[in-house]
Amino acid sequence: MEAVKTAKDRFKKYPLLIAQCEETAKQYALCVLEKKTLRKNDCEAEFARFKACIVKAAANIDYKVFTDAARHITEGDTPFKRHTYRYTPLLAFLLIPNVYIHKDFGKIFFSLVDIVVAALIRRILTRQKWNDKIVTISVFLWFYNPLTIIISTRGNADSLAVLPVILTLDFLQRDQFLLAGLIHGFSVHFRLYPIIFSLAMFLSINKNNRFIPNLNQFKFVNGCTFSLLVLIGFNYKLYGYQYLHESFLYHLIRRDTKHNFSVYFYMSYLSSDIEQNLLKKVLTLLPQIMLLLSLSYKYSDKSNLPFALFTQAMVIVMYNSVITSQYFFWFLSLLPLCLPNIKMSNCRSITLICAWILSQGVWLFFAYLLEFQGINTFLFIWISGLLFFTTNVKILVDLIRCYKAS
Repeated sequence: MEAVKTAKDRFKKYPLLIAQCEETAKQYALCVLEKKTLRKNDCEAEFARFKACIVKAAANIDYKVFTDAARHITEGDTPFKRHTYRYTPLLAFLLIPNVYIHKDFGKIFFSLVDIVVAALIRRILTRQKWNDKIVTISVFLWFYNPLTIIISTRGNADSLAVLPVILTLDFLQRDQFLLAGLIHGFSVHFRLYPIIFSLAMFLSINKNNRFIPNLNQFKFVNGCTFSLLVLIGFNYKLYGYQYLHESFLYHLIRRDTKHNFSVYFYMSYLSSDIEQNLLKKVLTLLPQIMLLLSLSYKYSDKSNLPFALFTQAMVIVMYNSVITSQYFFWFLSLLPLCLPNIKMSNCRSITLICAWILSQGVWLFFAYLLEFQGINTFLFIWISGLLFFTTNVKILVDLIRCYKAS
């Protein structure tokens, strides 16, 4: 059963988490043994310290997974020997210095990538002839975004997924179509989600005829295909089918029944023991596919391409079957490139930002009651997810209305 498999996967993480909290776990266990009870207020302080340690360890679990995968490579083994490592082997190769130099090398590296992304944002906006004030504000929107700071310093590799997307945009604006294709192929290999940008990028290259491909479009497609096939072939030669399954196929067939921001989570939770229905899959995918295609066409002009990618990223996150805070990185990284073209009043902007944060806060409140207080709030989490989805739809609609093409 899917629910049992999910639970087993989750349980495999627990020894790792408890090992990092050995001392607080010991204190809590001794308290329980001494008092021979588990009444609510007994051993409350010890349990609070143990819980705080577990939460901190769980927050860094992805980084620990990356480091363990890198360690397996240094031992001549496959990175997929590390349970839950479901990324390209290139990420594990990049983090080998975690093993030989310092365990926090990756966090510093991801933070440096953030700086490179900021430099690219500045270069793209400067090329578009925006004044220094607007360019600086847009760059600061990336630099001082709390999510940007937290994600990279915590040890998540999302900045590495963002970098090739921004770099592809940069090359497309400079008419370097072959290089843009090569980088886009790498981008799709590194994380699957940039594949949704392909049609908008392809259409933006030919402004004269949308239906008859030109030479530059062939350059882009050939570059993308070449780099993608080379990277897949290289990794397949090293790690075989396990690489294809863990890096690609798993993300296409996964069913995550753990609570998350998605409007589909409660449906997945209630139907976890039921075989997936093709009709249900089609109905959940159809709205986002239609939106992605229409946005690709509407904003496929070269000057509007950043906004096309931003709106598409927001749609794919909103309609995804699994949504975590890290996914917000996908569209927030593209927002600074669109900011100069969004003509919205400060009052309206602040209202939308507050609504976005508050709708997350409502969801997080009920998630807290479930996770830490043991109260069954699944229905309220789902309702909060609907509120968050509605808020995102409102924000996206307002941004589209306030967007003024260059």
